[in-house]
Amino acid sequence: MRSARHHQNQVRDPSFDSGLNVMFLAAFPLVLWLFQGSLLGIATALLQIGMFSIALRLISRGQEIHRSYNLAQVATPPRLPRKLMGSVLIGIVVVILAGHHFVSLALPVALGFAAMGLSIAAFGMDPRKAKGVDDPALINKLAAEHAWDNAEDTLCQITDRVSLLEDADLTRQAEAARSIVLRLMRTFGTQPQDVRRISKLVDKFTEIMRSEVDRLAAEWDGDNYLYARKRYVLKIDTLRQSFESHARAGSERSGRDSFDFEADLLLDRMPRESAA
Repeated sequence: MRSARHHQNQVRDPSFDSGLNVMFLAAFPLVLWLFQGSLLGIATALLQIGMFSIALRLISRGQEIHRSYNLAQVATPPRLPRKLMGSVLIGIVVVILAGHHFVSLALPVALGFAAMGLSIAAFGMDPRKAKGVDDPALINKLAAEHAWDNAEDTLCQITDRVSLLEDADLTRQAEAARSIVLRLMRTFGTQPQDVRRISKLVDKFTEIMRSEVDRLAAEWDGDNYLYARKRYVLKIDTLRQSFESHARAGSERSGRDSFDFEADLLLDRMPRESAA
């Protein structure tokens, strides 16, 4: 099964609710201003509506990014503090609104700072620190998962190629080989040296298996396809056994319990039928 990951700033959840819907009601008095004010008042109202809309958009996007940051195991802070920028814009809108009603700017500025502070208190600040990048165990785990996923993608492509031949036995054999490789790959753990060791074996395995599948597909419609099929089955069985042998030796060098290793092999062999 593929490892689930959360990528910050990459995937947006359409069902996410930033809680800003009610904030749009604050712009309704400005809409009335469009019909009651002077030409300068209308221009000011349009400017404030635009600024307020941008502020809400910034805060909404900042909320989405913050949510992705909280869900991710490893994340970096956003380059732009969107929630802070949105709160500052709200403060500026309040200063402009209040400035029409007071002679001195002291009180409008104070109200603007108060509005900005309330917005920050309501929606919080943007993340400012990197998360998970200083955890070696987590970094190793994610690197190992990346290697596992790459191997799974490659083996799935090979298995799909075999399935196009519409031979149930060959398909079962390919799926069994894929299952064994992926299971053994994951049993090596997440230490970088162990991942590199098993990844080299897997890369060689997939390279040879892909070559054999291409060769079989090229001869499938020929007169000697039965011989080609038998040769392919024997080679893949030999390749799988060789992989198990090398993986077993690598497992012993890494200090893993041989009983656990054999148990993993048994789990894959039990449901498998011979394709020969």
